[in-house]
Amino acid sequence: MRGHQARVRGVSFANARATSSGAMRARACVAAVFVRDAHGSDARVGRDDAWGRDARVRGALVARRGFLSDWLAKNDDGADGKKKKGNATSGGTSASGRGKTKRRDPAPGGGGGARFGGETTDNPFGDFTESDLKPDFGFRRDLEALYNVPSLEEEPLGAGSYGVVRKVTNKKTGEAFALKTLKKAPWKQPPATMTAVNYYHGKLKNEVDVMRTIGSSLSVVYLYDAFEDKDAIHLLMELCSGGELLDRISMNDSEEYREQKAADLVKSVLRTAVQCHNRGIIYRDIKPDNFLFQTEDLDSPLKATDFGLAGLLPPRGEVLSRRCGTPSYMAPEVIDRRYTSQADVWSVGVVAYQLLSGRLPFVDRVNARPNAKEVFRAILEDDVDLESDPWPSVSDEAKDFVAKLLDRDPDARPTARAALLHPWLTQSTATWKSKAAKGQDSALNGQVVARLQRFATQGLLKRSVLRLIARELLNEDAEAIESVTARNTSVQELKELFAKLDTSGDNMVELSELEVGLREIGYDVTGKESKQLLGSLDTSGDGLIDVNEFLAALLDWEKFEKTQMYPQWVERAFQILDVDGSGQIDAEEVAQLIFEESAEENSSVRASIVKACISEADVDGNGKIDKDEFASLLQADPMDDLDQYDSREYQKM
Repeated sequence: MRGHQARVRGVSFANARATSSGAMRARACVAAVFVRDAHGSDARVGRDDAWGRDARVRGALVARRGFLSDWLAKNDDGADGKKKKGNATSGGTSASGRGKTKRRDPAPGGGGGARFGGETTDNPFGDFTESDLKPDFGFRRDLEALYNVPSLEEEPLGAGSYGVVRKVTNKKTGEAFALKTLKKAPWKQPPATMTAVNYYHGKLKNEVDVMRTIGSSLSVVYLYDAFEDKDAIHLLMELCSGGELLDRISMNDSEEYREQKAADLVKSVLRTAVQCHNRGIIYRDIKPDNFLFQTEDLDSPLKATDFGLAGLLPPRGEVLSRRCGTPSYMAPEVIDRRYTSQADVWSVGVVAYQLLSGRLPFVDRVNARPNAKEVFRAILEDDVDLESDPWPSVSDEAKDFVAKLLDRDPDARPTARAALLHPWLTQSTATWKSKAAKGQDSALNGQVVARLQRFATQGLLKRSVLRLIARELLNEDAEAIESVTARNTSVQELKELFAKLDTSGDNMVELSELEVGLREIGYDVTGKESKQLLGSLDTSGDGLIDVNEFLAALLDWEKFEKTQMYPQWVERAFQILDVDGSGQIDAEEVAQLIFEESAEENSSVRASIVKACISEADVDGNGKIDKDEFASLLQADPMDDLDQYDSREYQKM
């Protein structure tokens, strides 16, 4: 990848406020990326919400959506196993037009944590131990053995009060990456309570978990690995060199070109929001600064970064309450402290307005240096200007899209998924999309890369079971399968596509073949992205893809669920895994599936992987998977459609 990561931000952190006595709440998001907003002021506010969901149920939900540990579940609200009731709001409706709903409010501060008070002492940790403020996160500790890491004194790509982003290279290959380093103990003085400490450390763990959950999509800056040492954690990430979203939009471009480009970029932003929401995550900081172009190429993909303010969505019927994000992009209901995932949709509307007009829709018109309070007033009260220049030259479809997303009533606002289907985005895509000169694969209608991404975002256990079904069952029922798929992508067509990618003819597809093959059939995927996709398909861990792994990723399992044979396949797969015939799949049996062809020898790594796999399906929390949980794991999510993933077909703008 060329050049340096453009305008990478460093990180600063705000102190978390203490919540209820004696509870260990790791869910406060106390990080704020140190950036300039559109007015030039450093403006980012917010901490995360206190959560009160049952720890066991939420732990399973977290793992099911791809989190690789239950650390947060054990350090969150509800860790005592009791579900807290949210404070009901007073009657009537809020400024956002919502009725009475449950609200997640943190309990008053003060209480049970260790407290640092009084005069300065010689002890830099106050009443805490060093392990309290600098815990072991369980990440790898061999960073400097593998990568050339510049010292903290050298010029970084970006820096903030408590963290830096540096460019590092692999010692063996010379490959470049971005390394985000975050201090474990950023406080100048020890914090007031242990709750505040857990809030901050919970945020660090949360950012890693969120990136691992949705980071297998090509819409997100990829997290390769997480490291730590005594003083900091280090996130090894994809290096993006193409600059931020706004860098590519010029008001000097022709109206038609600018609008087509804006529609394409907005669609990329929306895809990220949909992927987050489908996995129970709210982004809470959608803005141009947090979307980077992968390369300097004019048709470079756009990727989301910085999930420091992301969090889990509350149960249906409940809302979040803490203001969180950058003021100019906050939804009215965030200001009003009663919001859901619809707040992200508003933020996308602000980005779309900015791309189309070159300015923000709601600004401080009073103060030379923007004041957050005045910006909030404008968001709550001012009309959206869709009449002054350049709006007369903007299409009606684009104006309708912006108006719908900037509806102050979140219930009237379209969901992120519905917004993806708005005519402005679907018509403009049809206008400029061009098939590759060598032709697109007819079997999948240009969906190969989108399907690979969808498969990659599933949990490891589900991917492994689908591969098992493909290997053990599909070949056996080949004739029946062909009749089922007559109106869909057939197994035979997928096998032919696999053979096209397998240029060496050894019935395996390696990295170089995948990269070249995808380009040959019309997809624009880089070598690093091909490696990323191969890693998710390669459930056996041998660095190669066999035909069964390929089928598992590309078959339309949702349609297969509707066949009479599907329950039989699920039953037989369960029987294969339930080696002892107990009616439940235990940790040892999961390990046999996951590591049947793997050389992983580290026992602690194996144990943590198996634990995370079981948590994907273990709804009742007994450490085993019964038949109902197994069947539920394999159910396709109808909301997880392909429109939310970048197809990566060659495009011509």
